[in-house]
Amino acid sequence: MFSIHKLKADHSIIGLVPALVSLFITALIGIFFGREAAFTFLAMVFWGFSVYTFIGFWRTGNKYFIVPVLYLFFAGFVIYFEDPSFRGNPPPAIALALLFTVVFLLGTIYLLLTKKVKWRGREILEMAAAPIEETGDGYTNRPMPGGKTSFSKQQIVEFAEFASRNLIAIPFIGDNKVVFVPLMMGREFGYILGLKKDYMDGTWVSFDFDGNVSVNISHRDYMQYQEALSFDQLCISMGDLFIDFIETFQRGDGVRIIDRMNSMHVGIFS
Repeated sequence: MFSIHKLKADHSIIGLVPALVSLFITALIGIFFGREAAFTFLAMVFWGFSVYTFIGFWRTGNKYFIVPVLYLFFAGFVIYFEDPSFRGNPPPAIALALLFTVVFLLGTIYLLLTKKVKWRGREILEMAAAPIEETGDGYTNRPMPGGKTSFSKQQIVEFAEFASRNLIAIPFIGDNKVVFVPLMMGREFGYILGLKKDYMDGTWVSFDFDGNVSVNISHRDYMQYQEALSFDQLCISMGDLFIDFIETFQRGDGVRIIDRMNSMHVGIFS
């Protein structure tokens, strides 16, 4: 399916910053403190990323995160016990860990290519903009009404769990509403680590248990669009999109939601 992208091209490398910084520090440690210290630090970095990814699994319920968790753990193990004397005839434990590293690395690559560990915020923004042709006066710094629904609290909460598992959005479940916060790749760190507890300055869709839908699109996300699309229509479209998601999920067709997002042909790191 061909789709016309209305977002600007994504040239952000924010998701690579932790890895690049870690490699830079590893190089400095190697220069000033030697090879063993550098490899020890690099192993700890891999284990740290493994713990972070496990937290991601715990917070979202996305079972596919377990594969990169294991890859990072075993890669750290191999790096930590790296020694020139092992070359050609590694001890059984190192050889087994190396095998697991390769297997789980291939699994991680597969999951990346199939977008099973990809945050879907960019797809959400593209899908919300797809029916909008009218341009407007630009950004409005306030939430907009997004319609009315008759969903029960249970239906909304059940979809929230599905949205979390499939990285469609981070849900904030309150006493009287559920707020869905779609995230682009590279913006999830604060939410996963629990450092960002407030969603008000982000893009979100709120469903209260009285049937009211509210939508907010952040200035940062709105400026990602190539044109100044009608803000009111964009918010209504995003509200309709999430309403349609819940209706589709309630019919037992959750896989169609994923298929629709995949059909947007957004890059795996966007």
